[in-house]
Amino acid sequence: MKYRIEQKILSLTDSFDIDDEDGRLAYTVKGKFFSISSSQTMYDLAEREVLKIKRKYLTILPACRLVAPSGDEWLVRKKFWPFWRAAFSVQTPQGRLEVDGNLWQREYRITQGEQLLARVSKAWFSWSDSYGVEIYRPDAAIQLLGTVIVIDRIQHAGTNSVLSDD
Repeated sequence: MKYRIEQKILSLTDSFDIDDEDGRLAYTVKGKFFSISSSQTMYDLAEREVLKIKRKYLTILPACRLVAPSGDEWLVRKKFWPFWRAAFSVQTPQGRLEVDGNLWQREYRITQGEQLLARVSKAWFSWSDSYGVEIYRPDAAIQLLGTVIVIDRIQHAGTNSVLSDD
């Protein structure tokens, strides 16, 4: 399954549209303008909530929780080491996932052990952040898409992201 995540340019919050491989809108992610918790919500086409993205406070390195309506929770954390490249870990009910990428955060792989779950590629030239996401585990597509959005938030913390404490 292939998806395209594009950040909305004219939005006061971190909001994204997620299109399927046929270019049709599959999900929307909306941030709250006046939110202390700096959360975002992912909705399907029927405007049903499919995932809540919440910042985790009181951590040394940035982290966010992905909470499904079923109560399943994924925790996405930025790794301290190696500090010269983008590296994240994701704790899920099914075990630990690893997210690693290159120095410029253009290419990511999400793996569980030796199994490739998703491949992410950020567009080099676009008006807003835009990602191509190829998902090899369709049953976790929503959480994997949420993981990409969290990584975007963490990588842009301090600029205009709602993850920032500014």
